[in-house]
Amino acid sequence: MKLPVRLLMVFLLATGARSQERQTPQDEVLQITREWLKAISAGDRVTLNRIMDPQCLVTTPGGDILSKERLVPNDDSQSVQTLPPMELSGPIVRVHANTAVLMTHLRPTGEGQEWLSTFIYNREGSTWKIVGLHATARK
Repeated sequence: MKLPVRLLMVFLLATGARSQERQTPQDEVLQITREWLKAISAGDRVTLNRIMDPQCLVTTPGGDILSKERLVPNDDSQSVQTLPPMELSGPIVRVHANTAVLMTHLRPTGEGQEWLSTFIYNREGSTWKIVGLHATARK
């Protein structure tokens, strides 16, 4: 009788551990946003191309509207536009089917001005892609 109880306990523990490993869509969006912040500050073209939709549009704090191609040129001889290292502060994520919106403060890890930002994502299969980003300098 003890053996079946032990087997049941092992099964429940293993199942619980696996369910804790699964990320929610909100967790996935937060993770991909942190990856993007790291990649844009490092000029990591490969990661940025993986994360950003080719049709992505970005509104900068200066008021410019930039295409992904302008931020991450397809021509490898051209530099990726970089941002200073920043981190999320107080992010809020809402998921609606295959669309997610993340609103957050972006705080520089060094010198610089904080931004208020809205990221818009679309899920393609199991992958979230940034389709839009609006950033405004906080006054």
